[in-house]
Amino acid sequence: PPLSAMAHLQPGDEPGETDPLELEHMIGFAASHDNSVQLHPKLTDTFVCYTGCLILIGSTTDPHQQEFLRGHDEEITCLALSPSGNLIASGQASKTRSPSSEAYVIVWDFGTRQMIYRFSELHDANTYAPSQVMRLCFSPDDHFLAASDDAPNAKLCVWDMPTGSVAAAQRQKSTLSFLIWGPVLASERKVSRHQKYRIFAGSSARIQRYLLEFDVPQMQHTLVAESFKMPSSGLDREYFCAKYVRSATAGFVVAGSSAGELCVFNADTLVFRATLPVSGGGLLSITSSTLPDGTELLYCGCGDGKLKIVSGSDQDWRMQAETRLTGQIKALSASADGASLLVGTSAGDVHLLSAVSLQPIGGEQGKGRPWMSSHTHAVGCAAFGDSSEVVASGASNGVMRLWELSHYGVKAHIAPPGAKGASPTCLAFALGGLVSGWSDGCVRCHSEMGSPLWDMPCTHAGGVYSIAFGPRFMATGGADSTIRLWDNSSRRALAQFAEHRLGHSVTGVLIDRNQPNLLHSCCTDKSIVTIDLKQERRVQQFTVSEGGFTGMIQNVLGEQEIITADATGCVKVWDADLRHDAPIAMLVTWTERDVAMGREKKLNHLSLDRKGEHLLLSTAVGEIQVWRLSDAAAPLSVGLAHSNEVAQAHFSPDGKQIISVGKDACVCVWNWFA
Repeated sequence: PPLSAMAHLQPGDEPGETDPLELEHMIGFAASHDNSVQLHPKLTDTFVCYTGCLILIGSTTDPHQQEFLRGHDEEITCLALSPSGNLIASGQASKTRSPSSEAYVIVWDFGTRQMIYRFSELHDANTYAPSQVMRLCFSPDDHFLAASDDAPNAKLCVWDMPTGSVAAAQRQKSTLSFLIWGPVLASERKVSRHQKYRIFAGSSARIQRYLLEFDVPQMQHTLVAESFKMPSSGLDREYFCAKYVRSATAGFVVAGSSAGELCVFNADTLVFRATLPVSGGGLLSITSSTLPDGTELLYCGCGDGKLKIVSGSDQDWRMQAETRLTGQIKALSASADGASLLVGTSAGDVHLLSAVSLQPIGGEQGKGRPWMSSHTHAVGCAAFGDSSEVVASGASNGVMRLWELSHYGVKAHIAPPGAKGASPTCLAFALGGLVSGWSDGCVRCHSEMGSPLWDMPCTHAGGVYSIAFGPRFMATGGADSTIRLWDNSSRRALAQFAEHRLGHSVTGVLIDRNQPNLLHSCCTDKSIVTIDLKQERRVQQFTVSEGGFTGMIQNVLGEQEIITADATGCVKVWDADLRHDAPIAMLVTWTERDVAMGREKKLNHLSLDRKGEHLLLSTAVGEIQVWRLSDAAAPLSVGLAHSNEVAQAHFSPDGKQIISVGKDACVCVWNWFA
């Protein structure tokens, strides 16, 4: 039956009218997935995409206009829009965040932004292995939705949209590489008023045609498969994508192959007709558009970044235009008026191009930048400088980006050529630039425009995981369990302290606000150390029995105590002036219900607003939590947007926004109305 639960989320509409935290914007889309960003089939300035466990509805003319559909509890893996534009379907993975989650499909009403159905027929309850919905597509009349999973013997399931019931289901011999609908046909039976439907699916080197027909005697739909007739030799390919097109005399399935060819098959006779070489990197995505004069154009997105326009029919095809983009072209969709084309690439870029000339349309693209950008790998660190308009983020593929929050565009893209295989682990705006610690043990500094300023190789063996700045020196903590001091001007080594146990990483260093001669550090060896730089020795140490420390900050109010986060999900407050080995206060961020559900407790990061009133926590279960330090009985607000661990979250300098980054490659911008 249809679900009545509200699933629409837009700025200002998060649960609780007085909730001071609201999701303002998400930077990113699932760049590694097929067709993860699509233009609306009827509204020329509207697009739909997904990232993490949220579906995003945005505008191609206003970057600030975003709405969010929330209903998935795992990462979304595929998306489909119905031809009328009235329905959205989205599928998810299972058993990645929660052991009890299912690989289900949600159908949404685009107009009301509400959830209509939740289908779980693709989920295999008999296996403990994670699975996911791989393919989704609506029939031309919106009457049916077809889907398949990623199992080796994939299940093809078709649902009836008016009733929400399963119309047909069938196991396949392998995973489906594409799934599309063909034409709607009138029934040949005089006693039947039910129409017939064709579905085309690719499975490794095979292409099959399914006939979905209502069997009147059995009072149910049947799904009958036929295989396309391949040439006896020379066309052993894997088919990644396909499109059904029609000429004046026949219908054709045009499929993109692993060899970069456009292969043409007669959809009626199931016979191979022609092949057109398009690219050497595989043909990964296909869409079509009809010009005002009736000419139908095919757009071919390739693995080598080439985008080509092809026109023709049957055995006669011609190249019309070509351009080249960065990354593999994974998503292609044409606007309702046929004037523009939305292109998503594996490099995390989205381009808005003219459907005729393939030239960029307006915006930042005129400056040589993509229309929209995102990270493609897990984002592990972020930082604000003095401005609330610019934030930096660093991803596991070695890419750092500076974002301008006024339009959510990329101010600078930084990928140091000497950091191949390494990733940034900590960021800070200091010394006139963006300073970053890296997993290869190097500290690098770049200008806000992305140009390299200086670097310090071999700072720590195994990586630099924390960094702090004083007026004259810089302190770093590394995977080698040591703390080192460096001159800010010459970057010469000044001192080294080995106060933590070998084999553990120093996850936090800070210079005391009141006594700059004191240096505090925390480590995964479950210890906190205070070093007096004048005496050049340790003057205080705290140790706990469980829970390695993941970060530390210093309060700006009261006694300015040290606050730590750890792997057991606890926040502890320490007074460095006291000589006992116990925190003066402790905050537990999980409940017994969380333990019963098997939710991970670990805290990855913590930060304070500049007034020192609110504590911001990043959790391994994908939440950000905001606590009022003066009344920490319960979190003041919990933000849910990420589909994987939140690595870091920070308040903006003006205290009006929060930035969170996570392993799902998302950068989330939150409004904070404390």
